Amino acid sequence: METGSEERYVRCRRCHGVFEAGLANCSRCGTAYVPTADESATQTGSFVDRYQGTEFAEPEIQVAARPPAARPSMGLILSMGAGLVIVAAVLGAMVMLGTFDVATPTPRIVVAAITPSPSPSPTLPPAVTRTLEQLADPDLNMHMSIRTTVSVNARVTGHSSSSIVNMEVDCAGGNEAGTNQTGNISQEWRLVNGTYYVRQLPGGTWHAKVGITPFIVLSPLFSLTDSRQLQYLGPDEKNGVQADKLESTAWWTPDVGKVSGLDVTTLSMSPQHTQLFLWVASDGSPVYASFRAWTDATDGTNLLDIETTYTFTNLGEVEPIPSPTMK
Repeated sequence: METGSEERYVRCRRCHGVFEAGLANCSRCGTAYVPTADESATQTGSFVDRYQGTEFAEPEIQVAARPPAARPSMGLILSMGAGLVIVAAVLGAMVMLGTFDVATPTPRIVVAAITPSPSPSPTLPPAVTRTLEQLADPDLNMHMSIRTTVSVNARVTGHSSSSIVNMEVDCAGGNEAGTNQTGNISQEWRLVNGTYYVRQLPGGTWHAKVGITPFIVLSPLFSLTDSRQLQYLGPDEKNGVQADKLESTAWWTPDVGKVSGLDVTTLSMSPQHTQLFLWVASDGSPVYASFRAWTDATDGTNLLDIETTYTFTNLGEVEPIPSPTMK
């Protein structure tokens, strides 16, 4: 039996019943009472103190001393330095051989503001020099067939319109003679020694006219006076002749009325853009020309269009032009 929680009672070791300490047997199950060891002898205190010195005591933890850090030797430092030098040399050689794509520093570009101007034309064929001389010659000698088409969009005047003007002109010794036809109206005219004569066809009377419209004085033809006004497009064939094709540049600022053969002051608006194509033979003589002047609206609609073509013949073969017979 075990002792109870109070001294007058004891506990049965079998059924754990509690009965008075003086009884010989358990009053519940009849088991003989056997006293236990004195509880006062039971060890007290913490488990560490209780098992101190026995085989169940916690072993003491031995902390190993950390060895002092070894300082690198001078030989090791020298070896590491030599290795780095070798690696740097190898990488440098690989960069020089293009093994790696190395970004090239972008140089700083300073752009100075300048006044815009047309770019110079590229080198022109030698024959073009001769062409410019012929076209600027005040004694120009040749025959020209000129055809001009004018179209005006309805957005300009409220109704669309178009017209065609055909001209046949002889030039010789600074004088000119020609005919021009617009619809059913035909005229013949001459410019001799600065005097402008005109008559209606057929059978009209010649009379001198005060003032000369710009297109009558053709020289210098196309207002070409500088090689920068033309650029070379390459060889081409025109009217059965092997020729060099030229185009006007931004340096060219023509008199539209003179080049087209029209009095543009009578039009409802002025053209904003101009362009000239010129074909010349190997000796520099003009073969064919195509001129255009136009104006477009902001939406791309063509408002005004002037197209003029020139066909050149009889170079150097035109006879002197006399004054007309006045009646």
